Amino acid sequence: MTLFLIETDARWAQHSGEEGHYGAPEWGPEDLERAAVFLAELPAQTLRVFQYLLRNPGRSIHCTELVDEVMGGPNEGNPAHHVAGVLSGMSKAHGNSGRRLPFHWWQAPEGSIGATYAVRPSVAAVFLAAQPGG
Repeated sequence: MTLFLIETDARWAQHSGEEGHYGAPEWGPEDLERAAVFLAELPAQTLRVFQYLLRNPGRSIHCTELVDEVMGGPNEGNPAHHVAGVLSGMSKAHGNSGRRLPFHWWQAPEGSIGATYAVRPSVAAVFLAAQPGG
């Protein structure tokens, strides 16, 4: 079942992210130039994963889908750790941005495996507009 979170859904505040997901301001329409710089600083594979999330604003995407569809699969080992490792490539851009990390993630419920990821629709709009040709 596909889960879409609208902008005001309370689950955005119930994510599993810690450091980097709080404290700094959220991305907003005034951050187009900052978002363009952020995108330019991402390693290629991190950018591909992030762009996939951006093209699916508000959709909760399981780590196995990211590995299969963006990272070339197959899903061997621990896909949640694989995706987390790739998204850690945002550390430089995030540190330079003065903003929160632009995605959310949630650990799998007990008894399940993996993690899910999503980008808030308003944040996706900023980054989509900031892309060349956006």
